[in-house]
Amino acid sequence: MNLPVVLDVALGLIFIYLTLSLLTSEIQELITTLLQWRAKHLKKSIQSLIAGGSETQDEDIDHATQLVQELYQDPLINTLNQEAKDKVERGFRALTKTNNTKAFGLKQSAPSYIPSETFASSLLETLKIPQLINYVQTPSETKTNLHMVLSSYKELRTAINDKDSESHQKIQKIYGDVTENENFKKLVNSLPEYVPNNLITSLSVLSQRSRRKISGIQEDMIQFQKEVETWFDRSMDRSSGVYKRNAKGVAILIGISVAILTNTDTFFVLRRLSQDSVIRSALTQSAVQQQNDILSNPDARNRFQELLGEASVPIGWQNISQQFQPLSKSQGNSANNLLLRIWLVFKILFGWLVSGLAIAMGAPFWFDILNKIINVRNSGPKPVKYTQDQPPES
Repeated sequence: MNLPVVLDVALGLIFIYLTLSLLTSEIQELITTLLQWRAKHLKKSIQSLIAGGSETQDEDIDHATQLVQELYQDPLINTLNQEAKDKVERGFRALTKTNNTKAFGLKQSAPSYIPSETFASSLLETLKIPQLINYVQTPSETKTNLHMVLSSYKELRTAINDKDSESHQKIQKIYGDVTENENFKKLVNSLPEYVPNNLITSLSVLSQRSRRKISGIQEDMIQFQKEVETWFDRSMDRSSGVYKRNAKGVAILIGISVAILTNTDTFFVLRRLSQDSVIRSALTQSAVQQQNDILSNPDARNRFQELLGEASVPIGWQNISQQFQPLSKSQGNSANNLLLRIWLVFKILFGWLVSGLAIAMGAPFWFDILNKIINVRNSGPKPVKYTQDQPPES
């Protein structure tokens, strides 16, 4: 084959990959929306962040789960959740009600994105850190800072109930004499019971960072919230990487399924495109005409799907007899025919696998490759530059 034919074959194959990739993307997006994978992954990531990572004790994980459940009831986060209102949407939600109830509690959905400012503000409000700051005595015998408030957080209940404990002496240095302060006691008793130790440790480290930058507990609180926002953003960046890897695995499974359902055997497609100039020209012409519309224009995709529905296009189960055509031409004995049949089946399976992996690469990838090949195909020899002093040769 000469170079133009090779480019046309590649163009036709890539255009098929592109269209099937669009189909795969739509299927994956439908499944992701229906099963709310993004919202579930976000909630699990926040639970892991609060628990102190994946390698933590079961008790911290259980405490983190209950704290996140309470955190999601905060009005700032709750307003981010846009539950289905339409009857059709509710019907789809009802299909996965049992699975969603396990993940989201009484609600059937949860936000798939939470801004860092919202998370930081909601977390501190859930832990009631701003309210505790208001009870810090001013002036104090020792310079009270946010780190001291956080380090004594887990001891507050013990301190107000046992005057003889070391914890009571410790919080007196921070909050003063709280023996008769009923409002402070109510606040302490209303603090969340299930707070992981790793969360307090992490927040204490963040408070030390903010202390180096700002002096004064009120200013320290503002800087501390910014540190929590940065902590959340960095954790979500890592979580996004995990989600993308998982999504790529799902895309491969869907791509292989689409390849099998449409009988897209890469090796058979290459053979047909290289041998049949009519099919090659039809796909090439369609790719060139619709290269700018295939991603955004539904009509362009529909026209190409009609083209794929024709019997002449080398995908679909109508071509299965041609894929096993070497058996009809075989003149060998039954043993050779059996080996040939096994080889053809293996070849088809491997062709499906290659097609599935290619489809999973995604439509944007194949769209970029398609444009580059079309540019190479349409490029001709570089025109000669002429000047007034150098007229063209006759």
